[in-house]
Amino acid sequence: MSDRLNAATWRSAAVTALQRLRTELHTHRIYPAISYDEGQPRLVISAKLTVWADRAGTFFCWGTAYQEEPADHASVDDLAQVAARIAERLGEHYADSVNPP
Repeated sequence: MSDRLNAATWRSAAVTALQRLRTELHTHRIYPAISYDEGQPRLVISAKLTVWADRAGTFFCWGTAYQEEPADHASVDDLAQVAARIAERLGEHYADSVNPP
């Protein structure tokens, strides 16, 4: 029973973090889908960029493939900066947010 509870807690924290990032990415005109392939939540931004969160939902990792060596990572507390870094990686069109701070 505790394994199921741990899995549910982990998934909930990771999903919450990814949902917050997904909303922040919308300010950069990026509208990723949340994927649950293999049961693990992640944002699929493009064929070459995937974002996932750790089990506790405390940091994001992103790279070309889920759970491979991440190209970069950052704390979920830096949500706006993470979204800006991902947008910059995608290119100039996305780097300028729709609603500048």
